[in-house]
Amino acid sequence: MRFGVFTVALFALALETAAADPPVLERHVISLALDPASNALEATDTLELSGEGTREFDLALAPAFEVTSVLAGRLSAAWTFRDGVLHVRLPADSARNFTVTVAWKGKLLDPPKRNEMRFVTGEKSRGTIQPEGAWLPAGAQWYPDRPGSMSRFTVTARVPEDWEFIGQGGRHDYDPKTRRATWCDPIPSDGLTCVAGPYVAEQLRAGRVTVRSYFYREDAAAAADYRRAAAEWIEHFSGLLTPYPYHDFSIVENFFSTGYGMPSYTLLGADVVRMGARYLGEGGLGHEVLHCWWGNGVFVEGGNWCEALTTYCSNYLWVEKTQGPEAARKYRRHASVRFSLHVPPDADYPVRTFEGKVTEADNEIGYGKGSMLFHLVRRRIGDTAFWAGLRRVLRERTGARAGWDDFRQAFEAESGHDLEGLFTAWLDRPGAPELSLERTEQGARLLVRGPLDALNVPVRSWRAEGPVEHVVEVRNGTAEWAEPEGTTRVEVDPGYHVFRRIPAAALPICLNRVVSDGTRAVVLPEGDEAPWNDLLARLDGWERIPAAEASPARLAGRSLLVLGGPDQNPVARRWAGSGALKRGDVDVRADGWTAAGETVSLGADRALLVTVPSPDDAARQATVFFPASPGAVKASRLMLYYGWESWYVWRDGRVAARGEFPVEEPLVLELE
Repeated sequence: MRFGVFTVALFALALETAAADPPVLERHVISLALDPASNALEATDTLELSGEGTREFDLALAPAFEVTSVLAGRLSAAWTFRDGVLHVRLPADSARNFTVTVAWKGKLLDPPKRNEMRFVTGEKSRGTIQPEGAWLPAGAQWYPDRPGSMSRFTVTARVPEDWEFIGQGGRHDYDPKTRRATWCDPIPSDGLTCVAGPYVAEQLRAGRVTVRSYFYREDAAAAADYRRAAAEWIEHFSGLLTPYPYHDFSIVENFFSTGYGMPSYTLLGADVVRMGARYLGEGGLGHEVLHCWWGNGVFVEGGNWCEALTTYCSNYLWVEKTQGPEAARKYRRHASVRFSLHVPPDADYPVRTFEGKVTEADNEIGYGKGSMLFHLVRRRIGDTAFWAGLRRVLRERTGARAGWDDFRQAFEAESGHDLEGLFTAWLDRPGAPELSLERTEQGARLLVRGPLDALNVPVRSWRAEGPVEHVVEVRNGTAEWAEPEGTTRVEVDPGYHVFRRIPAAALPICLNRVVSDGTRAVVLPEGDEAPWNDLLARLDGWERIPAAEASPARLAGRSLLVLGGPDQNPVARRWAGSGALKRGDVDVRADGWTAAGETVSLGADRALLVTVPSPDDAARQATVFFPASPGAVKASRLMLYYGWESWYVWRDGRVAARGEFPVEEPLVLELE
């Protein structure tokens, strides 16, 4: 997968003036030396080409590098290098299959940059070589290439004596004394991304696959768990899909925050590595392993489908298979909730145009809505045809590119269903279905607005004999059906199998509704703000309202995060005194709180996070963070990770209890 491109646009312009039918680039054989102290590399690339067309062509290479020579076979070739375009002209009598060897050197230094979306996208670097590590993404154009080509790669690297180098495919040669390593791809890929650093290298043999770990010394004790988990995921997906397409799989720790998947390895920031069992148990590592089939085995063209499919087959199905029906229902509901909250109509766009995540909206469109298309397909055609369709794509397209239509055609071939209408509506139109339910004289009417107006929707009717599950067919946006006498209740899609936009009144009452509001403010506590500095540093761009200025009029029109309970913040004191912080299982008082039956008094090492409709503006949300003692403030550093439930209680710095306040269910009819 490619990350950041310096010269592709310029290269495309150069191609307009190049002769037709350039040679096919079959393989790169790269020899590379890294010098972290000077941020430099020196390298050669022998490009194996074929074809009977022109002997004059262009290659892209980052303009900061210096090209020192170009050979055609063993002879010098005519060449120029300007503005990132290496123009090569070979003798007219060159053989049909030939090699071109390019030598170059230079510096690569773009230190990682933090960003306010780092929880979604990680930190960013277009490529860098520095004492902490080396990050050489394909998109940095650190080697000469034809953008858009599919090639095999062999790379041999020399690095400092305490470093390790990681390439793609499998490690085929290694000298532990000099740390000289050679990596080879068994299948073509769309680019070469390599990393290196001062790692502790360990490995585990899992059948025909070698699972490797490259962790920094301070985290090396956790590496064995990651290797075992990766081996289990490889075995699982190989049985479900096709055999793992590479010789090795490596888990590599990065010196900045990332969560990337490349052919045969994943690059995880230390913050992710240190999540340990939580990351392994949530299917996070499984997501990166599965990218070796989807995105880095079958490569992407015509819209980024690989994040949607990988999310569905790893993250969602892991929940469905290991945690049971209710957890799977919660996952599906959460997908609709996230989309409804983070994708307002003015930020929406069709799934087919998704390229990668930069914003929360990108995440919910490309990963969330996209993944639920595969759920609709699976429910329509059945498990057997669904998995057979995926295996067909892998058999036909591994080592090549595929688009959304390749999946549609594979599913149609295996099932006999016509899926063109579903794919067109879901991929080429923005939005999500909006469902509303009406009572009729005979029963109920379901109305569907949005991109998909023809679908099958599950219904649960509570009849005299008990709950009855059935399906209604929506055509042209409407389904109407009769209910027999004695039906007391109708629930439309209570399992959230249909991804949809949820109205605001039915969204969870939670901190993330505060965070996502464009007019959000943090209300500061009385007294010393220093204990809150770690949290406040994460709230860059939020309006800050001192406690003394927090009148109801000032707070209206804003979603609020109130720091400190009634003992520290007059806003929390006023709300608690009026009973506005008493809701469901939670009751906040001046001297503490009760949550889920446990009463906590001031002085305990406890903290409460509770969100309610804002007492000063019912159209907004308000969250209060109430530490019962000064030491409990430390839990606030992690509060932004806990944004989806209505309330949380921390005990001794760990989440001990949580809950969600009930909201209205618009797709329920009470008939009695």
